[in-house]
This record gives sequence, C-alpha cells and structure tokens, in this order.
Amino acid sequence: MKKAFAIWTGLLLSTFAFSAHAESLKSVVDQALAHAPSLQAAQAARDASNEDITLGRAWLLPYVVANGSLTRRNQDFSYDRPAAFLSTAVRNNEQIYGVKAYQPLFNVEKWATYQQGKISAATGEVKLTIQRQQTILEASAAWLDVMRAKAAFTAAKASEQAMNKLAMQAKAAFEVGTAAVNDSLSASSRRDLTKAARIRAGQVLTQAEAQLNSLVGKEMMVSVELHQGMEPLQVKEDNLDIWEQRAETTALGVQLSDQAVAMADAGHLKSVGGAMPTLQLVAGWDRNKSSDGSFGGSTVKGASIGIELSMPLYAGGATWAQQRKSTQEKIQAEFNMEEAKRTARLAARQSLLGLRTTAAEVKALDAALSSAKTEKKASQAGFEVGVRTITDALDAEERLAVAKQRYADAVARHAMAYLQLMASTSELDESSVSIIDNFLTKQL
Repeated sequence: MKKAFAIWTGLLLSTFAFSAHAESLKSVVDQALAHAPSLQAAQAARDASNEDITLGRAWLLPYVVANGSLTRRNQDFSYDRPAAFLSTAVRNNEQIYGVKAYQPLFNVEKWATYQQGKISAATGEVKLTIQRQQTILEASAAWLDVMRAKAAFTAAKASEQAMNKLAMQAKAAFEVGTAAVNDSLSASSRRDLTKAARIRAGQVLTQAEAQLNSLVGKEMMVSVELHQGMEPLQVKEDNLDIWEQRAETTALGVQLSDQAVAMADAGHLKSVGGAMPTLQLVAGWDRNKSSDGSFGGSTVKGASIGIELSMPLYAGGATWAQQRKSTQEKIQAEFNMEEAKRTARLAARQSLLGLRTTAAEVKALDAALSSAKTEKKASQAGFEVGVRTITDALDAEERLAVAKQRYADAVARHAMAYLQLMASTSELDESSVSIIDNFLTKQL
C-alpha cells in the first residue's frame, strides 16, 4: 500500500513538474505554427491555388466528348403525287451515339488562362509565407508581452513588500517618537499605491497570458529571468541603404505585388486573345441506326477529322471593353507595385532604426538599473542608521521598481525590432527566433 502511494505521489509530482515547465520563445512559435487557425487556412488556400495550374493546363490538352440519344419518331407524310411504294406513315426508333475529340492548336485566350493558373499558384505560396511570418511575429509579440508583464508584476510585488516593510518601520519609529507622523503617513500612502500597482500589473499579466494561450491553443508558462549585462543584437550590415535595397527586391509585399502585375499581364493577354481567331483539330466517330423508314431500317456509320477555325466578329462591344479594362488593371497593378516597394523600404528603415534605438535603450537602462539597485541599498542602510529620511528610502524603492519595468520593456521592444527587421526582407524564420532565445538567456 505504501509502495503504491509512493508511486502515485511520484506520478503527480512528475506531472506537475512537466506542466510547470517554462516554454521558450521558439517552442511557443513552433506550437503556434502548428496550430494557428489562420496559418492552417492559408495552407489550405495555397493547396487550392496549386490546382489552378492543372485547371489552366486542361484547356490546352485534348478533350473528348461522348454523345448518345434514343428517339422514338412518328412521321405522317402526304404526297402531291402518291406512289404505291411510298409509305404515308413512318414509325421508327432512332439510336445515335458517337465520340468526338478536340485539340486546341491556336488559342491565345486559353494559353493566357494557363499562365494565370501558374501565377495563381505562385501567389498562393507567397501568401502562405506572409501568413507564416505574421504568425511568428504574433506569437513572439505575445510571448514577449507575457515576459515583460511578468517582470513588471515581479517588480511590483517586490516594491510592495519593500514599501510595506518601510511603512512598518516608519510606524514603529513614530510610536517611539523618533519620526514625525508625516513620515508614517507618507510610507503608508506609498505602500497602498504600490499595492494598487501590483494589482494592475497582475491584471495586465493575466490578459497577456490569455492572449498567448489563445494563439497556441493551450495554456503556456513563460518564465524568463532577465539578467543584466545583455549585449544588444547586431546585424551583419548596419546600413540603411543596404537594407532598403534588399527590402525593395525581397520583401513579401513586393513579391505579392509582382505576382499581381504578372496576373494583370496575363489578363490583358487573355482579353486580347478573346478577339483573335482560334484553331482546333476535331476528330469524331458516330453511328446512326434507324429501325424503320420509307425504305426499311438503316445503319449509318461515319468518321471525320478536320480543323475548325473560329473568328469572333462582334460581341456587343464586350471584347473591346474587356481589353480596356485589363489595360487599366495592369496600370493599377504597376502603381501598386511601386507603393509596395515604397512601403518595404520604409519598413526596413524603421525596423533598423528601431533596432539601433532599442539597443541604446537596453544599454542605458541596464546602467540605470544598476544605479537604482545601488541607490536603494544606500538609502535603506542610511535610513536604518538615521542619516537618510524615510522619503529617501521610499523614493529609491520606487525608482528601482520603475527601472526594472523599463528595462524589461526595452529588452522586449529590442527583440521585436530585430524580428521585424528580418520580416521586412522576408528573412524571418525559426532561426531568427532562436537568436532571440539566445539573446534573452545568454549570460556574459
């Protein structure tokens, strides 16, 4: 019995340990990529667009049509000059069936449809990549929000505990007559304010965790202890012009616009093809059997092969209207392409500048946090020996809590700036996320 109880207790403890395992940023991103409904929908859309190639190619390949009919026909004849051998009433059954094959030889419209199918498949792939990067960014942002919310909550709790201790010391000093009543009241007020800040920080943390859990489809645990002395992230080429030029050619938005231009070109060719002649090879075989007639039953077999030429002459003005429309759509796609390039250059510039700015902030706030810790120790020690006031100690505690929160916020924004820079040139993937994990956990 004792052995079974020990085993059961061990299983419970191991289960708790497993469920309490903190998830790294990369593991959260991997789970989001595997379960995010928006990404699953994009994958289904990509698979559907791949079928456009087959559908477009089908218009260029031979297609075969089988036909058949069974007819009961009653015919009554009247003749101006009747003859004895002519029947005035015919009742017969007619069977007709055959096969006819068509092979397009020249059809610009169908060729353009095939080209559109290939472009549609390529567009579906680009859209899937865009959604994949968007999922990585959303999961990373949610994870980093939880990280800094936890840091803020931890700092708020530590500040509340310190303020509570100082409030008790101030009250005791007032009761023995070594401190003024204002010092005790100020300490109590600061303690109550830090309690409210801790409650607010807890609410923010709860909301951030709910956002992350919703994205990955299950409860996640984020636990990262931010250390000081972080070395800011660096990129290989810290040059605005280089990143702008790279984004102009490789950004996913630019790729998508390029596919739109190609689709507009194919659409214009399709509209032109609608006004051009078409040529196709036609071959067929048929059998016509009649059970009765004026001269008795008959069976007719036939086979044919030939070339059909078709030339549209007039369609109510729709052909020329379609060409004008496709021309304007091409112009629209080209201007959208220029706008996509401008947006890509701007995104790359802003992301690189953001990376530089947040790197400087991380360094500055790292130093500020060290100073706040030193100031807090000095103020506490001075207050205990009577050379510093309670206000000095309270102010030092507040500055330390603020420094911790701002440091965590700067680290999170620095990490996101790096990911956004990678996304601006379509280089964001799981390896980029691993770099952030190493940045957050690597000790100097």
